[in-house]
Amino acid sequence: MRSPARIGLIVLALAIAVVGAGAVGMAFLPAAVTEPVVKPVTQSVELLTGDDKPETITVDFDEQPAVLGISNYPRIQLGAMRYTTDTSLIDRASELLKGKTFKRWYGYASYRAKANDMVGGCHSSIELDTANGAKLCDVSYDPGYEGNEGPGIYIMDGDVAYVMEGDQTELNDFMDQCIQDAYEQTCLPDPQTARDSGSARTWLFEDEMPWTVESGSMGSAKE
Repeated sequence: MRSPARIGLIVLALAIAVVGAGAVGMAFLPAAVTEPVVKPVTQSVELLTGDDKPETITVDFDEQPAVLGISNYPRIQLGAMRYTTDTSLIDRASELLKGKTFKRWYGYASYRAKANDMVGGCHSSIELDTANGAKLCDVSYDPGYEGNEGPGIYIMDGDVAYVMEGDQTELNDFMDQCIQDAYEQTCLPDPQTARDSGSARTWLFEDEMPWTVESGSMGSAKE
């Protein structure tokens, strides 16, 4: 009975010696060899892109806007723009936009990924332009989908989204009224009939704007 016990103790001692030698050897290996081949990613992809962008932006423009443009899906067909040179509307839009602060939204990429799986929705935009069509300011509105809250009023700078800080109600209501008026003037009963009606319209198709008329372009208003 003593011999098997003695053999077992010898085997156990050898196993301990081998493990100990391996541990000592690992201690002298370079750190790069002992680290995992694949490191876990703990930083959001959205934080890894656009890291040169500021945290906040403020709407500002030195030149006096001469044109106000709006768009809306699905009310205005194909998401096309409608424009007006009405100074009262331009001044009101300038008042609501100039000096407003927009804060960077790091959740935008995740939101868009979810929204891409949705059907329908609503999207609007409002812009202020010069008389020759140069864009001074371009702001969008996305209320989001049920259970997938959108940014509301925001500005895109490349792939980075900035959401308007403070109360968005006044600007949102103004955009809604402009969209409704443009819809009634240029989409009812259909765009071509509205175009040919001869009635005075505050809102115009893109090919009725000076910059497209002068260039001979028909724009994108033919729907």
